[in-house]
Amino acid sequence: MYSLILKDILIQKKMMGFTLAYCIFILIAFNSPVFASMTYVMGAMASSYLFIQGACAYESKGNSEIVLNSFPLRRSEIVGARYLSVFVFMFLSLVIIGFFGAVMKGIGLPFPQRYIGWIDVLGVAVTLLLMSSLYLPLYFKFGYIQARFFNVILFLLIFFTPSLVKQYYEENREKEIFQTLLLFLEKSPPWLIGCLITTVLLLLVYLSYLFSVRIYQHREF
Repeated sequence: MYSLILKDILIQKKMMGFTLAYCIFILIAFNSPVFASMTYVMGAMASSYLFIQGACAYESKGNSEIVLNSFPLRRSEIVGARYLSVFVFMFLSLVIIGFFGAVMKGIGLPFPQRYIGWIDVLGVAVTLLLMSSLYLPLYFKFGYIQARFFNVILFLLIFFTPSLVKQYYEENREKEIFQTLLLFLEKSPPWLIGCLITTVLLLLVYLSYLFSVRIYQHREF
């Protein structure tokens, strides 16, 4: 499984250079107060997802799935490697944009306005793991070419769902369920909230993984 993850990284050497340039561009272009709170999240999220899409695209272009399934590998290992690569790409993207942000801030440039923080890491994790958990079962079911259509829907959901949820909350904030939730959030320490969110995310990823394994085991090449 380690070799499969390493393969996904090595075949994207060109993407690494693009990611470096893209992260610097994001730190400079989104330096306004309006976007300052989301600069690191947008940069790391987009970079991570491009890495994931790149790995899937290269595998589809080179018919690597047929080759991999001819090796003595369990299909669950192939699926597991793809899911673990999501965490690897997320870590690489956070390190890259966090490093450049720290260097640019440290030498006194007017951008970015702050260093990366744990809220940024949590924001990237929530968004990326949610999108990956929805996308990868579709990828293993239909393949990269057909699954690209669903990417448009996923991006629309990711960008529009928060505003819809916020609107719904504003219209129903007096309901008991929201009052109870707000009271819980106010009384709970940040570490507890972080642990709960992490647990929910990992459970979602695990269920998505099980679903993908079941799909991939019945797929014919």
